[in-house]
Amino acid sequence: MNEIEIKVKEYIKRKCYGKENSETYSHLAFYLNLNEREVRDIVSTLVTLYQAPIGSSQQGYFYISNDEEFRLAHSELISRIKALAKRAKALRLGYARSKQEYKPRQMELLV
Repeated sequence: MNEIEIKVKEYIKRKCYGKENSETYSHLAFYLNLNEREVRDIVSTLVTLYQAPIGSSQQGYFYISNDEEFRLAHSELISRIKALAKRAKALRLGYARSKQEYKPRQMELLV
């Protein structure tokens, strides 16, 4: 873990312990003097690479303090995965449909 990752993890563990102390990534960015993208990327790294128990909800990021918060954070991720899978499928179908609509039009232009 690099210095910035440690700083973010320790801040969240100390100041955002438990869902009731959640902070948005924009607040974290302000307090940690980072940009919002950096905060999201660092939190993602902390969770995926270092398995830090950092959850997120609509209220923001929080350091998971109990089983209920774990279930909430986990179900939030599963919900996002399902929404992204639905979006990916719609994109694939929409692209396939647009290719079919475009081909006949190409033929008309050749005639």
